[in-house]
Amino acid sequence: MGRAEIRRFQRAADEVVSFLKPRLSSDTRTKVIAHTDADGIAAAAIFARCLYAYNVPFTVRFTRPLRPSEILELGKEKYSLFAFLDQGSSQMVAIHKFILGKGHDVIVMDHHVGEFPEHPDLAYLNPHQCGLNGARDVSASGGVYSVVEHIDRSFRPLVGLAVAGAIGDRQEVFSGFTGVNDVLAKRAVDLGFLRVGEGLRLIGRTLSPVVECLRLTTKPYIAGISGNLAACRSLVNTLGISPSSTLAELGPKAERSLRDAIFARAGSLATNEEFCHALWGTTYTLGTEDLVGPRELRDYMAMLNACGDLHKPEFGLAVAMGDKTAQSEAFAMLNSHQEQMLGALGWLVSHLGSFKLTPKLRYIYSGSAVDPAMIGEALSRAMESGLIAIDRPIIWLTDIGTGEIKVTARSAPRLAMQGVDVGRALERAANAVGGWGGGHDVAASARVPRGRMDEFIAKLDQTLSRGVERPMLTS
Repeated sequence: MGRAEIRRFQRAADEVVSFLKPRLSSDTRTKVIAHTDADGIAAAAIFARCLYAYNVPFTVRFTRPLRPSEILELGKEKYSLFAFLDQGSSQMVAIHKFILGKGHDVIVMDHHVGEFPEHPDLAYLNPHQCGLNGARDVSASGGVYSVVEHIDRSFRPLVGLAVAGAIGDRQEVFSGFTGVNDVLAKRAVDLGFLRVGEGLRLIGRTLSPVVECLRLTTKPYIAGISGNLAACRSLVNTLGISPSSTLAELGPKAERSLRDAIFARAGSLATNEEFCHALWGTTYTLGTEDLVGPRELRDYMAMLNACGDLHKPEFGLAVAMGDKTAQSEAFAMLNSHQEQMLGALGWLVSHLGSFKLTPKLRYIYSGSAVDPAMIGEALSRAMESGLIAIDRPIIWLTDIGTGEIKVTARSAPRLAMQGVDVGRALERAANAVGGWGGGHDVAASARVPRGRMDEFIAKLDQTLSRGVERPMLTS
């Protein structure tokens, strides 16, 4: 994508600024509805810090994308402004009917595909409406940041949250960031809000002793090291590394020695592009004290994701808004999340032979063996770790105890470039069996009736075989 599309996005952000500014007052009771992942929590924190600075009364609700019946109930609440962050694009019909139709103002800042009929009480910012790709060029938190930065430059130090949100949504490709993300990251470095380095990209880089960091690593998952405390101690001792040091404290020479030792133990994975990219590359460190929390953005992203997955997103929000007292609880959730992710990936590794193939996808059903909240991230990490072939979309199905199956889909970016869009395919196949779903071309989810799981898989395979027509983007 070129500069013209980025300029269109910036103009669209300015339109949201013009809509929002007159409403930044104590008279505007605001309800913020945000997604529960790192990007959604970061977006909510950026927006909430803006509202707080202008004394706007607000509440934040974290949720998966709402169903029409839930939006109906939402429209009955006594708020003058509803802000949908990292969701809303696919719910516009219900938002028009039940919220705008009731005389409320609405802002949608999202990066998922959707349609936006014009309405005088609606403002929206969506990269797909500007010729950009919402799965790669900008996240929801990057969109929200683009708005609040134009309201007041004092919000510029929050750019670290926008970059953390983009990392959380896996928008940093092998060559780095693209589109708006690239602009924001480079500006953050130029202004001193971020520092760029090179090193091991393991979660816990700035938080955990190196032995514990290696034991808990699932991004990437390293067979023989992940979950194996004795092997981690042996590796570190062999290299003469202080086991109490963090990765960030090792120094370039020791860190490269550890990298080379991991590659030696990884065997054939050492030549896997996904694995290598997950293990070693660019690191981003906060250069400002305006943000409370971990200094390394991957640690920050992982903390926010952990709070969301463990159903306590409010702790991640509190830290991102500057509450130092919430840090210990958020860090404890990160540690718990890492342990649970280790278990989820351990289950997957032991069941790799259970994947089934159709002409257009591979899938696995785990029943109730794995927490549904862990599955999307676990599947992404399995792909990044080279554990699963990525020649076709990968589907993980699990029971969620409501007579429904949760469907999680992931696909490689190169498949998306060939026209494979799992978000639209899941939406169409789920609708055909009485369920619902959607998402990006490379990551999506759905819920379908338990008794129609096999029918859903057949419909999904048929849909992917036929291809799904994408909406035309105006220039």
